[in-house]
Amino acid sequence: MRRWISFFALVALVLMAGTNAVSAAAVTSSAAPQGHASKLQQQVDAWAGTLAAQPQFKSWKKATSSIVPLGPGTHSWLVTFRINRQPVGYMIVHATTEGGFMLGEYGTGAHPAFDPNTLYRSMVRQGMFTSFAEAIKKPLHLERLYVSPVLAVWKYKEAGGETYYLDAWTGEALPISDRLWQEQVSALHTGSDSAASVPVLSKLSNAKANKAFDPYERMPWLTKSPLTKEQLGRLPNLLDQRSQIRFTAELFHETVLFVYPAVGYHRWNDNSLFIALDSSGTLCTRYVPMEALKQEGRFYN
Repeated sequence: MRRWISFFALVALVLMAGTNAVSAAAVTSSAAPQGHASKLQQQVDAWAGTLAAQPQFKSWKKATSSIVPLGPGTHSWLVTFRINRQPVGYMIVHATTEGGFMLGEYGTGAHPAFDPNTLYRSMVRQGMFTSFAEAIKKPLHLERLYVSPVLAVWKYKEAGGETYYLDAWTGEALPISDRLWQEQVSALHTGSDSAASVPVLSKLSNAKANKAFDPYERMPWLTKSPLTKEQLGRLPNLLDQRSQIRFTAELFHETVLFVYPAVGYHRWNDNSLFIALDSSGTLCTRYVPMEALKQEGRFYN
């Protein structure tokens, strides 16, 4: 988790930027055949209806969804939920080899994954542009890249040829090169690799939501060993007891460290466990599959 100053963007300007810099292609575009797109929308609506029954997701009852492809070549989509054009949450969805869909992750908040508002404000703050107005006037070369829950970025190519990798939630530039990005991608399992035989999630069997806390108040990743495999099996019990659990992921040859407080979980019908990670810097709570987190980072009590 990174600390940053929140901004309130002008919705009209963001929409202008979306047409200028980030493709707003719907799922009915060439990225997905019409029939496939219809099935995707139906599945998204079903998941959203289930989640809307939870207090943290109740705003989704009145939200509209838009779906754009992530890529290239990932067979994944970003779903953004909005009320009065303001974001209230998101989903990442992957295609499976059987022709169905896998829920990669999801979350709530005003600054969800790949939010143009957050991106442009962050680019101005980092000195890539002098103003928000300057950013939206230029045809920016941007791609949304989602490889895994810890590898999700905007790829930005400047007119001069320099490439930046910007965090998908904060818009902050990561201190990495094309080579480091490709090496890290090769070292991790992609969402499509794990989507081959995944049952469709249809209902929640259990949910827990704890209060957020400052993960840097204590830094157990510096002084303690991570939770063992046996202890990870009891992670829901620890969260039920309101234990302050941290998740960390150290990437790109230890040049980037992500730290998130684990503040709850969702257990779905097939016993799939999604851990809630708080990102107070972006006012967003992410629900990420436990299996992906175990592969890509460590938990500390």
